[in-house]
Order: sequence, then C-alpha cells, then structure tokens
Amino acid sequence: MNQLVVIATNACGWPNLIKLNNGQVLCTYFNAPSHGLMEGDLVCSLSDRNRKKWKKLSVVAKKPKGGNRMHLAVGQAHNGDLLCFNSGFFVKDEKFVGFSGHWLSRSKDRGKSWEVQSNPVVPKGIESTIPFGRVIQLENKELAYSSYRSHGQGNPSETWMIISEDDGETWTRSLKFGSNDSNEATLCKLEDGRVLAATRTHIDHHVKLCELSNQGKRWKDKGPLTLPMQHPADLTILSEKCLLMTYGIRNRGLMGIGARISIDGGITWRPPWVIHQFGSEAKDIGYPSTVLLDKKGNLLTAFYTDYEPSLHKKPNRYRVLAKKWSLKDWLHPSIIELISDGKQLNI
Repeated sequence: MNQLVVIATNACGWPNLIKLNNGQVLCTYFNAPSHGLMEGDLVCSLSDRNRKKWKKLSVVAKKPKGGNRMHLAVGQAHNGDLLCFNSGFFVKDEKFVGFSGHWLSRSKDRGKSWEVQSNPVVPKGIESTIPFGRVIQLENKELAYSSYRSHGQGNPSETWMIISEDDGETWTRSLKFGSNDSNEATLCKLEDGRVLAATRTHIDHHVKLCELSNQGKRWKDKGPLTLPMQHPADLTILSEKCLLMTYGIRNRGLMGIGARISIDGGITWRPPWVIHQFGSEAKDIGYPSTVLLDKKGNLLTAFYTDYEPSLHKKPNRYRVLAKKWSLKDWLHPSIIELISDGKQLNI
C-alpha cells in the first residue's frame, strides 16, 4: 500500500493533519504557491472516509491586508473544539516586511466554520512568536502547544511550550526548552506522563529530541535524531511504547520524507528509512504530518513539494500531497512482532 493523492494544487502547504472521530481526516495548510512570500490564507480540506478524495472545507484564518497566515499549530481541546494557533508575514513584492501577529482560530463544528481571536490571551512575549506543530491534551483540562522565535544566523533561536489550564480559553504559563538552539518543535504526550518534542535546531538544522519529565518542571535535551538539513519532524503515537517520527530530508539531491521508529517510548530509535522521494529537481519539500488510521498500522502522511515526479503532466507545481502507507510494508517482521500488542496495534 503506497497511495499518493493530491490534497491541494498551487499551495505551498505546511500541512497539519488531525483525525476526526468519524474516521475522516482534516488537513490545514497555507494556500499560496510560495514559501511564505505571497499573500494567502490558512484553509482546511476534508477527506472522505477512505482518505482517497479531498474537498476544501473552509478558511481557517483569512489573510490580513498585505499579508498572509501560514504558520500553524493544530489540535483538539478536551471539549472537542478544533484549535489552530497561527501567524504569518506581511509581504511586498515577494519580500518579507514584518510579522502579521499571533492568532487563535477555533471551530466548534469540526472545521466547517472558525472563530478567530486576533489577540488571544497568551503569556507575555509569546505574542511575537511563531506557533508550530500540534496542540496536545495534557491532564484534566490542560492543553499545550509550542511556539518559537528566531533571531537570525549566529543568534539564539528560542522555543516555548505554552500551557492552558482551562481547555484553551486562556494560556497562562510557558516553559522554555531547546537550549537556545531550537525552533520548529512538535509536541507529543506519552502515557507515562512525559512530554517529548521533536525539535528542529537552528545551527545546522537537524532534529533533536527534548523531554519534559512527568513532574512537568524541567526540559532536557536528549540528543540528535537526524542528520543536518533533515527537518522538521512530526511525532505519532502508535501504541503505549511505540512512536513514529516522520521528517523532511532537505539535503540537495536527496529530497524525501524519512521515518524512524521507537519501541521503548522514545528512549532509543531504530535506523531510519525513506517513505517517499521527490527527485533531484525538487527544491522545496517536506514538513510531514502523520496520523495513525487503524490498529493494523496503516498511516496517512501529508507533506508539500514544489516538484513531484510521479505527476508527469505538470510535476513542477507546488502541491500538498497525502500518502497512505503501512508499517508492514517497510519494517522487518521481527520489528512488527515487537510493536504488535494486540490491543493498540495488531499488524
């Protein structure tokens, strides 16, 4: 099983997937064919139940005059609301001229419509940061997302986890992580209470793992997970101890989507493999987002590219694509046996 479908054409992307309770998948993405230097909106498309066809559903965050909405962190509150923290650029003649603000979009009807707060209540200093990755559920009514600030080459790049204690109404606490060498980070909460972050570094752009203990007081860097220029990453929980990391391979001539798996809750990681390749003509690709579709180990990974060789008629267009694939097609039977527990996974 290696099915590739088009979610959107002439869209650069930064796609973010969330699986709804009815089995459909919602994909939120930037709808302009530029790496952030054109005006454009954040929109969402919805799959059918087989994840083979997609249709545009709504505008998540409409662009301000002279700007765009393109950065995003998406997730679901405990009450079922969909949340999308987002930001963007002001642009002129395809050049960056400023940031367009830190907003929060909320949907109470599974993405059909969105209410936008242009000044959500967040900790001081977070208003000027860039949200990324996933909004995750913690204990009780707590939620969290990550946001970062880059200061340019040679200067620190800072990342925070921002926490809500009232299911997303207000966001009152933040915890800094990444040792001042971090930006785009995807959060993941494990059943043992730890929070992991697959974190893009600033200096050479590899992904490192950061961990917050189940005490919730201090983040620690745990080491690199990819080579330089392989970023950013998404974390997908497969079972209590099994994690999947998907990430962009942005080394020139090797453009693709990589994957690694951990079978001990992120303590150690199996060797990487490549689930999709774009070819040598691709120049701007990646930013995968992955959801587990069922207990059989079937997955859906969305990403964007400016060149897809399998689309022969017009390969050199910006597109948001989704690939349906299965763990059993990529992993050795001995590894499949280790991660199949019969309850959460039965591959």
